[in-house]
Amino acid sequence: MNYFLLSFIIAFVLPQDEADDTIKRLNKQMEEAFNAGELQKVAGFYLDDAYLISPGDKTITTRANIDESWTSIKNPVKWELEVIEVTKDEKSIYDNEYWKALKNKPPEWRAQGIDIDNNQQLVYQLGHSKLTTMRDGKENTSEVDFILIWKYTDEGYKILLDTYTWQ
Repeated sequence: MNYFLLSFIIAFVLPQDEADDTIKRLNKQMEEAFNAGELQKVAGFYLDDAYLISPGDKTITTRANIDESWTSIKNPVKWELEVIEVTKDEKSIYDNEYWKALKNKPPEWRAQGIDIDNNQQLVYQLGHSKLTTMRDGKENTSEVDFILIWKYTDEGYKILLDTYTWQ
């Protein structure tokens, strides 16, 4: 079978539940990498030209900066990712009851001047994260709510955009 045709089938014809299963599996792999202290591996889930938008509208781009952002985390203990919704329809994220109930919403990427071409092979994820590190002999857990935009590539789905806010 033609590789282009196979890519098209995977990206556009797979039922929503298979996209959901794929993204849940990738979230599990990210958790496992973090929990094993493999922060460079976590960074590898992002595209080289991905956007990482933190509270205060700080935007990180480029492979080197994304790698540094993840590898600068000291003493990783545990990461728990809750997948709230996975959809190919961006609007569904904003219609989700969890999203509507959020007091602090992740920064809006369009306000940053980032233009995401919705005609790409994209999957949107709404989620919640609990990331625990060890600091001064005590566990420190930060919780965030996030939106990830996953883009299908020759290597499978990679994160194109990650925007999050502290809970």
